[in-house]
Amino acid sequence: MCFLKSFANLHHHGRIVTDIAASITALESDLGMTFAPVRKFDPIRVWLPEDGWGEAHIAVTYSRVGPIHLELIEMLAPGPYEVLKAVATDHVGAWVANVGDEVEALMADGWDLVMAGASPKHRYGQMAYLSKDGGPVLELVGEPIRPMIEEWIASTG
Repeated sequence: MCFLKSFANLHHHGRIVTDIAASITALESDLGMTFAPVRKFDPIRVWLPEDGWGEAHIAVTYSRVGPIHLELIEMLAPGPYEVLKAVATDHVGAWVANVGDEVEALMADGWDLVMAGASPKHRYGQMAYLSKDGGPVLELVGEPIRPMIEEWIASTG
């Protein structure tokens, strides 16, 4: 039930790619898509249930067309996103009012936490990736960062 509520607020379909620039070029050429500027998070702190805190080095962009945006993520160095990639290279992202509450509800329903923006002590931060039975990966994204992401998608440079 909780998953269906999150699914109703889908924002993006994310994919881990090996070369973000090449992926952008191909999608622009093949599908006429346009993308927001690539942003590097080098590093971004994340929390893994098995390993605790880690630093991810990633480059990210979103397609400008929506309402479901295509998110491309390139790992700039090996790190925590390898754990996510081992579960699935694709995920769907949904806006949620409270990441901590949603994570706890999904885990009570049998979902497994893959990675989060913070530890359980800090209510998982503003993003968390979960999966169930090796199935789809759902990224919960906190509404408080929605304005920043929407401004990024709309920006030209």
